[in-house]
Amino acid sequence: MSLLYGLLSAALLGLSLWLWQRRNRLHENARGAVTASLLALLLPAASSLLLTLDSLALGETVTHIQRILGLAAQSISLPLLGLTAFYLAFGLRWQPANWGRILLGLMAAFELTRRMDMQHGYQWSISLIGLTLLILACMLILRRDLRPVLAGIIATIGILAPLFSPGAAALAGLLDSSALALWLFPALLGAGLTVGLLSEQAHNSANRSAKEPTAERI
Repeated sequence: MSLLYGLLSAALLGLSLWLWQRRNRLHENARGAVTASLLALLLPAASSLLLTLDSLALGETVTHIQRILGLAAQSISLPLLGLTAFYLAFGLRWQPANWGRILLGLMAAFELTRRMDMQHGYQWSISLIGLTLLILACMLILRRDLRPVLAGIIATIGILAPLFSPGAAALAGLLDSSALALWLFPALLGAGLTVGLLSEQAHNSANRSAKEPTAERI
């Protein structure tokens, strides 16, 4: 299991590097969206890395940090990737202040549902909302580019697979070592790849024509 989580962490870090390299060729608004997707990938990467080190028995502090990162990834990664894909597909303008509010809102909702013992349902609900936004973004450009749809299908399979394991949470495997970690590969890598492919749309390019209409502000 340590090897599995190590491979997952390495794959997520590699995907993050790939996205970062593409980021420099994008319009300023799209760059902000890709930066948010990096956060969504680095959280599970860090959680997986700490699960890799779990066999070394590094102490309760490391275990506690890993659980915090795992819970954050379960509650933030998929909705953030979905929103990022939505922004990139529609060419919307990135508003850093709004995204700060979104992150704070997600964390507040998580804490509220945790106290109400509704954490499991909330994690699935927010993850499915993120998946829906991801699929909508892919469908928007279906006629122009089929690749994001294929990556989105891979992500969908990985995201929905834990539903067939009774009691499994969304992105199951990020909290404790589990064979369900296998489904994290298509779920997170597929979603991250989708974001990268959507960033290639013409309105996200830094070299777009000055005559092109400015992206809508939201």
